[in-house]
Order: sequence, then C-alpha cells, then structure tokens
Amino acid sequence: MSLPKKLVLPILCWLIPQVNGFSGVRPLFATYTFGMNLMTGLNNELFTLFIVKEFEGQIISSTPITRGQFMQQAQGAMDCKANPTGQNLFLKYEVASCLPPEEYRDGFPVIPDCGIFDEIWKLRFWEYPYKLASGQQPGKGWAENPTTPSARQMLLLSDYGIYELHSVACGEELFRLLKDIGDPDWVDNYRKGY
Repeated sequence: MSLPKKLVLPILCWLIPQVNGFSGVRPLFATYTFGMNLMTGLNNELFTLFIVKEFEGQIISSTPITRGQFMQQAQGAMDCKANPTGQNLFLKYEVASCLPPEEYRDGFPVIPDCGIFDEIWKLRFWEYPYKLASGQQPGKGWAENPTTPSARQMLLLSDYGIYELHSVACGEELFRLLKDIGDPDWVDNYRKGY
C-alpha cells in the first residue's frame, strides 16, 4: 500500500525537523525551564520565580513558584518539568553561593535556601522597600534610581533577558544572573558602572 503523492510532502515536512542557521535543530514541542523577573511575587518576595513553557524562543506560559519550590526543583530533589533529569542546576551553572561546601557535595545534600535570593531586591531598589522591624538592616540596594534600575543598569540586565521589570530571565540566563550577583566585581560594575 502506497501513500498518495499529496500526503508525502506534508508528512516529510512533519518528520524532518527544521534547521535554522544559528541554533541548529529547533524543537518540535514546547520545553520547560525556570525563570525569574523583578516584580513582587509569592510570599511578598521582591522577585518572582516561575516554571516557564517556551516554544521557539518565546514564552507561551508561566507558572509562579515559591523560593522553596525553586530550591528543591533546581537541585533535582523534587520532580518538575523544568528539570526532568533531576540534575543540580546550581552545580551545572556554577552558582557557588547555592552549593553546599565541597566536602558535602558527594552525598547529594539538598540546601533548603540560598542567600543569593536575599540580594535580588538590590537590582531594582536603592533602599529596601518594605518597613522593617526594629533593628533589621538589609543594607543598601544597587539600583541608581529609587524603585527601578537606571537605563545603564537595564542594559546590563538585558544580557540576561530582562528588558523591563516584568521581563523574564529564563534557563541558562537566570542561573548566569544568580552566579553574577554573587560576584563582587559584577556587583561593583552594576552599582557604579565603568
């Protein structure tokens, strides 16, 4: 039994993945990854973490998750669509501030929280925006404007996919941003510019 000639071309087009000149084979289906933006999110965090569904480089949906869920899922301790292999993404992307000490890494310990998330608000604000209890001192923010990064700082953030406060840094860019926030030289450049 042979296929009619009218069906051969559409079937071949469906079976053969399209290739573009820049990134190789494009996925036939949507993929999931982690994302973050600088808008206030769950539990009054001064950022929002997401599981992002992408297709051909575009976000087609996003689901907010808590900081605790992100920590568990990014370390591979909890099943999720954004990390189906259960790999420790902090280790993969060398986010040192979210890793246990070297001597404890072999036993696959799960770190419940990462201090780098306490620094993210500084990208957007020059002073901590919430009223604090007596004696609390979160330090000064890094933004050049009271409630938003300057144009120069937004240009730096655009390297991570953040073009506006509600833009989402996704996948590798998110983990690269988390790594860079822990780098004093990067922070100094973000704060002062060169």
